[in-house]
Amino acid sequence: MSDSAPNSPRLASKILYMMLKSDLYEEVSGDLYEQFIFTLENNSTKKAKLNYWYQVLNYVRPFALKKTKSKHSNHTIMLRSYLLIALRNLRKHRFHNSLNILSLAIGFAACLAIYLFIEDEKSFDQHANKDNIYRLCEVQSFPGTKVQNVALSMPGMGPALLADFPEVEQLTRLWGQGKLVWKTNGESYPINNAIFADSTFLSMFDFPLIAGDRLSALDEPYSILMSESTAKTIFGHTDVVGEVLEMSDDHFKITGVLADIPENSHLQFKIVISVTSITNRNKDFNERWGSNFLVTYLQLSPQADLEDMAKRYPEFMTKNSEREDINEYLKIFLQRLEEVHLGSTDIEHDYLNHRKFNGSYLNVFWLVGVFILIIASVNFMNLTIARSGTRLKEIGVRKSIGAYRDQLFWQFITESVLMTFCALLLSICISWVGLGFLNQLIDRQLTLYPVLSNETVIISMLGITMLLGLLTGLYPSLYMAGFRPATILRGTTKTGGKSVFRSTLIITQFSLAIAMIVATLVVLDQLNFMRDKDIGFNTDHVLIVDMDRTANEKYALIKQRLLENSNILGVTASGQRLGSNFHQWGAKVEVDTGLFEFTPSNLRVHFDYLDVYDIDLIEGRNFDESRPSDDGMAFIINEAFAKEIGVDNPVGRRMGHSWYHNDSLGQIIGLTKDFNFNSLHHRVNTLALVVTTEGYFGEMSLKLNGSNIQSSLNHLEQVWQETIPEYPLDYSFLEDHMNDLYKSDQQMSAVISIIAFLSIFIACMGLFGLSALATERRMKEIGVRKVLGANIGNLFLTLSKHFAILIVISFAIAAPLTYLSLTQWLENFAFRTELSLSLFAIAGLAALVIALLTISYHIIKAARINPVESLRYE
Repeated sequence: MSDSAPNSPRLASKILYMMLKSDLYEEVSGDLYEQFIFTLENNSTKKAKLNYWYQVLNYVRPFALKKTKSKHSNHTIMLRSYLLIALRNLRKHRFHNSLNILSLAIGFAACLAIYLFIEDEKSFDQHANKDNIYRLCEVQSFPGTKVQNVALSMPGMGPALLADFPEVEQLTRLWGQGKLVWKTNGESYPINNAIFADSTFLSMFDFPLIAGDRLSALDEPYSILMSESTAKTIFGHTDVVGEVLEMSDDHFKITGVLADIPENSHLQFKIVISVTSITNRNKDFNERWGSNFLVTYLQLSPQADLEDMAKRYPEFMTKNSEREDINEYLKIFLQRLEEVHLGSTDIEHDYLNHRKFNGSYLNVFWLVGVFILIIASVNFMNLTIARSGTRLKEIGVRKSIGAYRDQLFWQFITESVLMTFCALLLSICISWVGLGFLNQLIDRQLTLYPVLSNETVIISMLGITMLLGLLTGLYPSLYMAGFRPATILRGTTKTGGKSVFRSTLIITQFSLAIAMIVATLVVLDQLNFMRDKDIGFNTDHVLIVDMDRTANEKYALIKQRLLENSNILGVTASGQRLGSNFHQWGAKVEVDTGLFEFTPSNLRVHFDYLDVYDIDLIEGRNFDESRPSDDGMAFIINEAFAKEIGVDNPVGRRMGHSWYHNDSLGQIIGLTKDFNFNSLHHRVNTLALVVTTEGYFGEMSLKLNGSNIQSSLNHLEQVWQETIPEYPLDYSFLEDHMNDLYKSDQQMSAVISIIAFLSIFIACMGLFGLSALATERRMKEIGVRKVLGANIGNLFLTLSKHFAILIVISFAIAAPLTYLSLTQWLENFAFRTELSLSLFAIAGLAALVIALLTISYHIIKAARINPVESLRYE
């Protein structure tokens, strides 16, 4: 078609007829519509353009009005037309629409992953009676040690509560045993996660029992329940009820088989042993007070008043304890079952709490999910609104040939909703592909099943998607459809390269993105601080080996054999593991005013413990195996201990456990620097180390040569097999145990890091699209500036200045709010890094550089175009 007005009315009529028949876009024969628009957009003057348009309009306007009204009356046809036009528009502007859909899909996928993570954590312990089950916990405030909440209780507490409180309907007590070795037919089977439990265990917790009687399975002494997988490991099948296993010279009868315990249970076990196996021998077990080693659960009546019960606890404690002052150092409280997994961060000695997680982090993840959704949605709205500004001529043509305003309104809405639903479908595909990687990173087993099988979740997702589509399409629908055709076709309409609304949206998404970057840097800084901090002892290449009774009896021989290998640098033993909550024992120490009694943490060790762990001794001497008096009578304390008793020179002072007679106390022989034997979430507690050869050590520690670890492991396996072949060798590295202390923090860091990356990536995708549109609108300006002598650097500064200012404003908004939030988060750590302002500067600078690099492609590309072509742009 030529640049002049059409000579033939028939041709003009055919163009408009085909446009109306297809509602402007559908299957225009011979690309007549494209030629029509090309002529409109490429005439050399606006006057020629207008003349061309008005001549065509005069030929066909009566038919156009009639045709438009006819279509308006048929809603089905109109909806079909809207969808077809939307699809054609998606195809026509592939780059911008693909960018828009992809950025929103990534945001949806991130929110979906966060939702799955949160729901997985909240799915723990969904037992039928969960609303009425509580764990009995204690607040211990012993003199000389920090106040601590513990998950342990005394054997007599549960039965006494059942007798004294009508609200308690039943109880069950658990005692974790770790690994036990079971024997049958001459074969030994070491099984981890064995527990003792009361006979009411299965009536309180509804773990599926696939064989046996729930009500009586744990009634008799020496009866046990076994998981499916354990039965298959030992017997090769699950039909094992009635079989007998031997353990420590006792014979246990299998009375039931449990389905394998699900991952979302805080209680994890493979074998359950009846508590009557203990009470059969120890008749006073149910009346014992004074030693905390059980985990007690109570099932209360639905009408129980917890506050009223709490008021009666002091009287209950005084009545049942032998000590009248028990309420001064020990209080009890109940913890709801649903809070055990997520609400036990401040509870220590919490040994039966699988995959314990800091529930407060879920609120952080919710907030992060909202942030990423806002960033993605704002980005989508910004790109959609900016793109709509390039469709003015289309709107002018359609309004001039009779299109109603509501038709244009619903057209924009349809296109926006269609794009959001495309993004939703793509997000599900991204989630399906990415969940495998995420599960490896955060050690979870997340799947899309909870989403795809939940009608409420599906409806919510569709609702959010529909709402976002409506909100996004609302602004261009109302704003663009309101222009007068003559104004549009004259080219006098301004859609604003620096729209305040669009600028506000950019500031919003980059404020959130910068906040995420800062949070990531601070979290990583804290984790690096904990990893690199000198905790006062050596964890590198230290191997921990489990010990049983036989290993203890042959410890001297095993140690001698192990040290024959030059790659094993040291061997020692201890009752507990560093990085765990050490038990507290009563102690009395000689001070200037007499005997000072308090309750420090205690650790029973072998003579060369300090040497193996490189613990600094700053005063006094080490344990000496050649001095018989060091066995049970020599103590090495830490600085916190010395500070607690208020003595500057503690070495040489008399000391002993609370059960020692005053005239037979031992002596403090050494003082160590404080070392973090617990995680850095907690301050260093008072500690006393004591050597005693009575009783049994729980584990052996080997200090290995890091350059030849495999040789050490081979030698250990050989010595173990030759010395105690009946007890399977089980070892792990101390470093792995120490890393587990910060697992929740590391997982939060991983999630925050991923979201921070996605946040800045989505925001930059938006900037990439916006910069393309901005440079496209300013092509003539670019041409003029180049003709006047501007170089690429000048053009880059001119065109990027607006975006740079928005990033700076975003940083100014995000920085103070993020500072306050992260300051509160760091309060969770007794040892923490300083909140450095340099991290904020790095985050702001990184966001600015990334943003400028993102938009530089289009700016430089436009600046390199020949000025002649730029001036011909319109």
